[in-house]
This record gives sequence, structure tokens and C-alpha cells, in this order.
Amino acid sequence: MKAKSIGYLGVAQTLINKQEEISCTVSVHCSYYAVLMYMKYILAQTDRQPLSYEEQDEAANGKGSHEYVIEQIKRRIDRPRAGLDFAQGVNTLKKRRVKADYSTRQFSVEESLECKQLAEGLIAKLKMYFGNL
Repeated sequence: MKAKSIGYLGVAQTLINKQEEISCTVSVHCSYYAVLMYMKYILAQTDRQPLSYEEQDEAANGKGSHEYVIEQIKRRIDRPRAGLDFAQGVNTLKKRRVKADYSTRQFSVEESLECKQLAEGLIAKLKMYFGNL
């Protein structure tokens, strides 16, 4: 999952570099999934009540798997306010991803770069909170 996360960020940048609205819009999807994959990786690798990938999938059965992963990360961040702030950042990026994927809205180069930078910042926070696993 860590390799997938890094790969998603690379693809996001490649799409942004094309400087075309459709490519920039698709890059938002990649930025969000980079964070999701990294969160799943952290949950599987952390020493704070680790959850294997299989356990994550089973526990999220019947619920939104993305919401489950976000909630589990939030719970494992030592400082409640920091956990809440992190979850809000992920949800902001998720809302943008939903617009990029399911609406006619097009994202500009600047907006897509902002989403990628948000994703990179969220991954940096995960490394800070859980160590560079």
C-alpha cells in the first residue's frame, strides 16, 4: 500500500504536468487515493492496535470503507484535536475527489496542485504521528 500511495502521487504529478483540465481533474482522484492507501498502510503497520488489510476490509463490511479507515486513523492519533484536524483534512480532499469523479466540474492546474499538496501534507502528518514506517 505504501508503494501504491507513492505511485498515486507520481501519477497525480504527471497528470498535472499535462496542464489540461481533464488531466488536472483526474489528478485529484490520484491525490486522494494516495492518502487513503497510506492510511491503510499505517493501520497495518502501526504498533497502536494494528489492523491487517484483511481486518480492515472485514471491519468495514457494510459501512463505508473510507470512513472506517479515516476514523481508525483519527482514533490512533495521540492528540484528539490533531486527530480531528487530520480527519477534516482528509474529508476536504475526499469531497474534492467526489466532485472530480462524479460531477462535470473541471479542476484547474492550481486547484489540482493544491489537492496534491494537501495530500502530501496529510501523508507527512501521518509520518509525524506514527513514525516513518
